[in-house]
Amino acid sequence: MPQDSMATDQPQDAREEFLARIRHALGHSARGEVPAPSERPQRPERFLRQVRTDDPKRLERWIDLASKNGVQVRRTRSAGITAAIDACLSADAALAGMDGTKIQSIMLNLADLPDAQIAAHLRDRGYRLYRWTEENCSRTVFECDASITDCRYGLADTGAMMVWSDPGFGRSTTLTVPLHIILLPAGRIVADMIDAMPRILRDTAGKMPSNVVIINGPSKTADIEMNLVTGVHGPKFLHAVVIDD
Repeated sequence: MPQDSMATDQPQDAREEFLARIRHALGHSARGEVPAPSERPQRPERFLRQVRTDDPKRLERWIDLASKNGVQVRRTRSAGITAAIDACLSADAALAGMDGTKIQSIMLNLADLPDAQIAAHLRDRGYRLYRWTEENCSRTVFECDASITDCRYGLADTGAMMVWSDPGFGRSTTLTVPLHIILLPAGRIVADMIDAMPRILRDTAGKMPSNVVIINGPSKTADIEMNLVTGVHGPKFLHAVVIDD
């Protein structure tokens, strides 16, 4: 046998011998095949899940964890949404660590909540208002001081919020502004991702979106010396308005 053929066969033989030892240790006799389990493994729910699907304290847990993550949380009913938005904007009216100018322009991006009343209120307050569905919105959002969006789901086990992009909801509105205000109906707070995934498939007619973002708080990062800096690659200030009804 030519020497070059021997050189290529030996590594292949060594690989098969190595894999055969692994299969034997795992109790797999068939080469390259893993037997399918006879039934679905049972999940030890008490270890896998921190929050039950029917936990009556989901909302309180979410608020507590979101606040610890740096989210400024406010609760209101539908009639008080505009007042809650005013409070969020006033809290960071000095545009938080940027150039000290007052918030002037806002991108409104509500995929599921009616926005006519909110838009009229903001215009009455003197803000320049833009919508994600307008022409050139993907460039305009980079010039906005703040954005107001809704949220698909809140996750009670971590205090996080889920959004995903589609033709009516742009991911830039959650990433490119210094101040982000999220409107979250309390009924959208679920226990965890185990409960959220079937809802995502239902909402998207079985077609997973190309981009799902889980927001855990204001954008932050740390260097090798662990000096924490906020607002580096996303909003420096994050507010959540929980709508109780």
